[in-house]
Amino acid sequence: MTTSQDATCDVVVVGVGACGGLMLKELADAGMRVIGVDAGPHYNPAVDFLNDEAEMLKLLWSGERTTSGENSINPWSGTGVGGGTLVWCGVTPRFQPDDFRIRSVDGLGHDWPIGYDELERHYAQVEEDFGVAGLAGENPYEGPRSGPFPMPPLPFSYQGQVLAEGVKRLGGHPMHGPLAIASVPYRGREACINCGFCMQGCRSSAKSTTLFTHVPQAMAKGARVISNAFVHQVTYDRRRNRVTGVDYLDADGKSHHISARAVVVAAHAVETPRLLLMSANTTFPNGLANSSGLVGKNFMAHPTCTVTGFFEDRINAYRGPTMGNVLSQDWYRNDGNRGFARGYTLESFVPGPFFYASNYWNLWGAELKEVIRYYGHASGWWVVGEGLPDDTNTVTLDPDVKDAHGLPVAHLHHRWAENDLALIHHGAQKAKDVLEAAGAWKVKVGPVSSAHPMGTVRMGERGDTAVLNDHCQSHDVPNLFVTDTSVFVTGGGANITLTAMAITLRASRYLKDQLRLGNLN
Repeated sequence: MTTSQDATCDVVVVGVGACGGLMLKELADAGMRVIGVDAGPHYNPAVDFLNDEAEMLKLLWSGERTTSGENSINPWSGTGVGGGTLVWCGVTPRFQPDDFRIRSVDGLGHDWPIGYDELERHYAQVEEDFGVAGLAGENPYEGPRSGPFPMPPLPFSYQGQVLAEGVKRLGGHPMHGPLAIASVPYRGREACINCGFCMQGCRSSAKSTTLFTHVPQAMAKGARVISNAFVHQVTYDRRRNRVTGVDYLDADGKSHHISARAVVVAAHAVETPRLLLMSANTTFPNGLANSSGLVGKNFMAHPTCTVTGFFEDRINAYRGPTMGNVLSQDWYRNDGNRGFARGYTLESFVPGPFFYASNYWNLWGAELKEVIRYYGHASGWWVVGEGLPDDTNTVTLDPDVKDAHGLPVAHLHHRWAENDLALIHHGAQKAKDVLEAAGAWKVKVGPVSSAHPMGTVRMGERGDTAVLNDHCQSHDVPNLFVTDTSVFVTGGGANITLTAMAITLRASRYLKDQLRLGNLN
């Protein structure tokens, strides 16, 4: 394969999603020459996004992956500039302080090398820059907060009011979900019109995505974005023990090289370890920066379950935010009396009719027709729980299956721990109880599923027990950084994007300092 020299820069960022887009913007703001490379298209929402569920499946990663294990999973992810923020629902809770130290608190997993206090100001900055709507002080379980949300919360829809009443009847504390969706016009973005197509790309600018926010800001400062470009190798200089850039394949299959002083990989918790493993060399025969042997291990996801109730009155849950208009974290904290460790979050959720009918239920015939018939009367919860880390859950290279470029695909091996299953079944029952307390005449509990992959290139204080240090810098190769959910040590019991972005912001400030000091040369 012939590789041509494409560009030279200070930093190349692989993956321009939530974390990669933020990193791109921070480096461009500092006046650095930075290039972002993304495997997917660079969409124009006004032209390319439609309020059509089937059409917008194009925003989901469709590259082949193989799976194995007692409970094999393949959590979905976005594709294109903006990454997962194209298809997410914008639910942005913070992790709670104990989430960073479950070894110390509960004797499980590992403690993080950073804590809530170190991330609080970064959380606040991401909420401000990205635009998060919420109500400070409403969540009695949240860690200390230095200030209010930048926007007021989105009002409860009728579904939100119904679900909130059910939580109250069980003695809980319903709250407005913190959402990266504009409740009022914000920094040139439109306010949400409650169309209910949060998972389909959002044709307006109401839902925060890096496609709308950080990427155009970075490009205005001189950053370059190369789309439809699949990075297949991070190149390495053995003599200096430094990465030297990346090789990528364009849409025609032609290989290009970008030289850089530093490389940041933010390609997703599955594709990031895949890239590092494909970048093996004589110094690191088991994968770049993998002297610990931990690249691809500790693969985690949140066990999830959708629980839906049907009501006599029309709920019209599709009017308003798709997910998280109302949240409950009353069963989030560990409780020694429940028979399992850790906890979960309940998030209001009823998707659009296509997803609801085709993917939501394992139903056929008359039973499927019934749930479709009552779509307008449906209200529900998405239960998202904490899955515990396990080094036997892995992302590796499939030795037999190749992608369209002839490269090995990622192989995901996974099983749920007994604690994971006990936790999610408890959450599903609690969601059912809330729906019945709210007046549902019938409740259906969906199967256990998964979301939010993480943990495959984890951070830690020592190079023999972690791949990265607390600034997301490789223990092995000083000018290699990873900033996505791969770095997570444990998973918490709530959505992970805001935490990943706060970690990225902290890492970006360290990276800029190290480059200015010449410590990465």
